[in-house]
Amino acid sequence: MLYIKPLQRAQADKDRIYAVIRAAATNQDGHTSSMAVPSIDAQALLLEQACRQAGVSPQEIVYVEAHGTGTPVGDPIEASALGRVLGNGRPAGQPCLIGSIKTNIGHLESASGAAGLIKAALVLHHDRIPPSRNYEQPNPNIPFDQLGLRVADQLQPLPHRNGHPPLVGVNSFGFGRANAHL
Repeated sequence: MLYIKPLQRAQADKDRIYAVIRAAATNQDGHTSSMAVPSIDAQALLLEQACRQAGVSPQEIVYVEAHGTGTPVGDPIEASALGRVLGNGRPAGQPCLIGSIKTNIGHLESASGAAGLIKAALVLHHDRIPPSRNYEQPNPNIPFDQLGLRVADQLQPLPHRNGHPPLVGVNSFGFGRANAHL
């Protein structure tokens, strides 16, 4: 279960706060070659919009809970959009880490975005990124190094850059080509 309320109210109520959502953005892929083929451009625009709304530089995001379905078409498109926005201009040796809850619990269809948000909140709460289960070889169609991305393949601390609290993102996409990013 997710319980979302304004930060000041949660603080006043002395709630345990796992994460703070700084921005939520949605869009739609528009026309693509088929219903099953997402749009790199739409996903990249969504990431840019979410970062603008949150008032953060894309390079400040240290981890993204990706939609990551493991499909041969969708994953390279999502990675390309993430790399275009979050990987661009990133300092050498500081890739944006990515993972997906789907490697642990499968695809929950319409609840997959909520599961990704729960995982991202727990990553922040525990200050640790769990490994992507069963990840052994990178998809050969995703140039991770060029994109400034790296799959979280082992339990590791959540990076803290320049003494700032870490920023993470959550991607979720729908079959009707709806896109969302927190």
